[in-house]
Amino acid sequence: MTAEEWIAEGERRFGKDRQAWFFVCPSCGHVASVMDWKAAGAPQGAVAFSCVGRWTGATQDIGKKNGGPCNYAGGGLIGLNPVTVTDGDRVHRLFEFAEPKTHSEDLSPVGQGDQPDAD
Repeated sequence: MTAEEWIAEGERRFGKDRQAWFFVCPSCGHVASVMDWKAAGAPQGAVAFSCVGRWTGATQDIGKKNGGPCNYAGGGLIGLNPVTVTDGDRVHRLFEFAEPKTHSEDLSPVGQGDQPDAD
């Protein structure tokens, strides 16, 4: 999908505030918001690319679908990121958007709930 299509889908699901967009880690299933990555101190490029657990001290190995978070990095040898977004000549492999209902009951910070961070 194109970057424009990806942005339109995020806005359709979560609204225009990208800090409130949620993604699901393909390794552990942890749901995080852009705000979660930011609160964890992750760089902007980590959002929807590597599990937020890499910045919260998570020690869970990749591949355990128990809600995480884990230490999965999207740029490693095991490329699990399922969404391909093209932006001109750049290609990004990203996490899938979480379903809006997945996170509606928990809006607490990372380590206390399920949200992503940064944009």
